[in-house]
Amino acid sequence: MVLRVNCEISGVVKRGFVLCFTIATLSILFGLDLKANAQTELSRSQRQELKKRTKNSEKIIEGLENNYLNRQEAHYKRQERKTRKIMRRGRKQSRKQATRRSQPWFKRIIFRWKSRK
Repeated sequence: MVLRVNCEISGVVKRGFVLCFTIATLSILFGLDLKANAQTELSRSQRQELKKRTKNSEKIIEGLENNYLNRQEAHYKRQERKTRKIMRRGRKQSRKQATRRSQPWFKRIIFRWKSRK
């Protein structure tokens, strides 16, 4: 018989309790069926219909993108020489900014520090 004065629980007992608790919790979580009760399997016709819809939506989006690019180019060609130059500068600047932002912020700062010297 062991007489405890402070009634402290030893670290081994604490770890054992935590381990048992986590194992019990995980077994309960894995034992539950967390999927929705709705039908998860699609029939063959439903899969084909879904595939057809995605293909059609991709074609529509591609057509819209091509239309947008063609209209943009036609708009550019209708402008005067001076305006075209301004438009090209703007496009160049936007591309520059987009590529610059693709680098992480710390690389940009390091580059600034290096270029100062």
